[in-house]
Amino acid sequence: MSYNIVKQHGGGIIEGINFIQNQYPYYDKDKLFDRYNNEQYSVQMILKSISGLISDKSEIFKLIIFDALIGNSDRHHSNWGLKPMSKNNQDRLTIYLGLCPLYDNGSSLCAYVNESEINQILNDNMRFESLVNTKSKSAIGWNNTRPIRHFDLIKEIQANYYDLTEKYVKIIKDNITDENINNILNDFDNNIISLDMKKLLFKFIIERKNRILEIYNMKDEV
Repeated sequence: MSYNIVKQHGGGIIEGINFIQNQYPYYDKDKLFDRYNNEQYSVQMILKSISGLISDKSEIFKLIIFDALIGNSDRHHSNWGLKPMSKNNQDRLTIYLGLCPLYDNGSSLCAYVNESEINQILNDNMRFESLVNTKSKSAIGWNNTRPIRHFDLIKEIQANYYDLTEKYVKIIKDNITDENINNILNDFDNNIISLDMKKLLFKFIIERKNRILEIYNMKDEV
């Protein structure tokens, strides 16, 4: 249900694997591991691989925080990329590399939950906790810890890159509201997303939002 960013805006996408293998010639793309440096695929590996190439490295953190919000478990090296961007500055056209703003988010938003499981998950706190937290892991690691749970990764980012990422969490706080979520879900026919799945998605997104806000100390007092 996503549009083609290349078709809509033109220009090719350079997948992340190209930057990683340029920086890490012994990187094993199947194991997501560099055997020469004994280094796992991680935030640090990504930042090192795109250093000097992207104008705003905080865009990587924006993507990771978004993944934590939607529960994306599949942000491997070929599921993000950079693409040529342009902007006018005092009548001068500047071309630069920026993070592709939309890129393969299929393994998220309860994508692997069967319809027959939904009611049980909604009514069983342990199963819901497993869906939201216990089994919710990021493909991108932190240093040599991989896999890592989404919210543990967000804690590391909050502790080490707060100034770069606070603005993105503020966007989540201001825009991921009950009304906005319901409006988006209700745009889809019930034959595409069932009523039960809409209930689960609503609860899932709100819970994940609140946990991110708690980590950043932005959650409103009740």
